[in-house]
Amino acid sequence: YAHTSGQRSVDLERKMSSTVQAATNCSGGSSGNKEADDTREEWEIRRDELKATGDGHFRSKAYQPAIQAYADALQLDPTNHIILSNKSAAHLANGEKSKALHDARKCVEHSDGKWSKGHTRLAAAMMSLGRYGEAADAYSTVLNELDPNNEVAKRGLEDCRKKEQQLREEKERELRKMQEVLDQQKNAEKEAQEEKETETKNDNSDEGEEDDLLDDFFSEVEKATEKPKPTKSTADNDSGEEPTNRIKTQMNDLGTSQSQIDRLLQVNYEWKNLNPFYVLDIPHTIDDDSIISARYRALSLLVHPDKCLDDPVRAKTAFEQVRKAMNQMNDVDKRKHVRALIDEGMKQGKRDWKEECSKSSNVHPDNKEGLAQAQSKATMKIFAEIEQKRREIERRKRKFEQRERAQEDDEKKKETDERRFHNEWREGERVDKRVGNWRDFQVDGKKKRTS
Repeated sequence: YAHTSGQRSVDLERKMSSTVQAATNCSGGSSGNKEADDTREEWEIRRDELKATGDGHFRSKAYQPAIQAYADALQLDPTNHIILSNKSAAHLANGEKSKALHDARKCVEHSDGKWSKGHTRLAAAMMSLGRYGEAADAYSTVLNELDPNNEVAKRGLEDCRKKEQQLREEKERELRKMQEVLDQQKNAEKEAQEEKETETKNDNSDEGEEDDLLDDFFSEVEKATEKPKPTKSTADNDSGEEPTNRIKTQMNDLGTSQSQIDRLLQVNYEWKNLNPFYVLDIPHTIDDDSIISARYRALSLLVHPDKCLDDPVRAKTAFEQVRKAMNQMNDVDKRKHVRALIDEGMKQGKRDWKEECSKSSNVHPDNKEGLAQAQSKATMKIFAEIEQKRREIERRKRKFEQRERAQEDDEKKKETDERRFHNEWREGERVDKRVGNWRDFQVDGKKKRTS
C-alpha cells in the first residue's frame, strides 16, 4: 500500500510538472502550433509538409522539385488555392508559361475570385504569353474590386500599359516604314511610267496600235460604269447603244469563258493567282475603282458556274479565284501593298534580265517579250515567298495552339485523376485505418511518456 501511494504521488508530480510546462510553452507561443498540429488529420499534416518542401525548393530556385512537391500536395488537396498559386509561380519561373496560366486559372476558380494574389498570378502568366490586355484586366480586377492599394497590381498594370504602348509604337514605326516604301515605289512608278511613255513613242506602229486599243478598252469600261447624263449631246453620241451592250462588248475582249477558266486554273494557279491584278487581267498601274469593278463584273459573268454548264466544277473554282482577288482589291491598304510588291518585282525582273543579257550574247536587251517574262517571274517569286512565310507562321501558330491544348488536356486529366484518387483515399477504409493507427500511435506515445 505504501508503494502504491508513493507511485501515485510520483504520477501526480509528473502531471503537475507537465501542466506547468504546457503553461510555459503557451506563454512562449510554441505550444500553440503543436496543439494545432494535433487537431489536423494525417493527410493535412502530410499536405503541409509537402507544401513546405516545395516552398524550400522554390526559394533555392530548384523549380522542378518544387513543382513536383506542390503536385504531390495537390493530390491530397486538389482545390487548395494557395498551393495552386505557388505551383503556378514555380511553372512560370521554370519557363512553362501555359502550365502557369492553367494553374493560375484554377487558383482563381477555387478561391471564388476573392483572393487578390490569385488574380495577380493569373495576370503574370498572361503577361508572359504576351496577352497584355487580358493581364491588364486581371490587375484592374484586383485594384477595382479586391485591394485598391495592392502594389503588385499597380506595378503590373503600369507594366502592361507600357508594353501595349511599345507595341503601338512599333506598329506605327512599321506603318511609317511601309509608307516610306510606298512613297518610294510611287516615285519609282512615276519614273517608270515616264520612261515607258518615252519608249512607247519609239515603238513601231503595231505596238502603238495595241497600246491604243488597250487604252480604248479601259475607257469604254469606265464609260459603261458611268450613269448617262440626260443631255442632248450625250443622246446624240450614244447612237442608241445601252450600257449593257457596252459591258458585253468588253466581255468579248476578254475572250471565251473556257479561255479564262484555263488561264485562271493553269498549272500552279494557286501561286500565280496570289497577284489579284493578274487574276483580273489588268495592269497594276490602274487604281480606279470603277475600272476594277467593271472588269470584275465582266470576268465574273464569263466564269460564273451558272454560265458554264459544260464545266461547272472548274468554273466554280475559277469564280472563287476572281472573287478572292476582288476582295483584296476592295481593301485600299492591301491594294497599295500589292502594287508595291509588283513594282519591286518589275524592278527585280529588269535587273535579272539585264544580268542575263550580259551573260549571254544570244539574248538581245531590246527583246521586250523576254523582259516581260523576267518581270513576271520575279513578281511571282515575291508573292510566293510572302505566301510561304505566311503559311509557315500559320503552321507554327497551329502547332503552338495544339501544344497548348495538349498541355491543358494533360492538366485536366491529371486533375481528374488526382481528384478521384483523393476521394477514394479519403472515403475508403484505408483512410480510416491510417487515421486510427495514427491516433493509436499518439495515445500509445502519451502512455509511454506518462509511464
